[in-house]
Amino acid sequence: MPKENIPTYHQTHPSDLATIDDLKREGLQPADEQPVAALFNLRQGDTERLTGLFRRADAVPLHVKEQT
Repeated sequence: MPKENIPTYHQTHPSDLATIDDLKREGLQPADEQPVAALFNLRQGDTERLTGLFRRADAVPLHVKEQT
């Protein structure tokens, strides 16, 4: 999807979308080659953060690396 066609949300986003951190807390991760569904722009005080949002329905269980 071309960058100009990616929706951008500010301060809040639909519940079916999640950041990578949100997915990890739920024991999930984006599927291999899962594209970013939207961008999320969060402003807190003087700090602004732009991150990708992924569809929860397309996420897969988090892979745990085995210790060797």
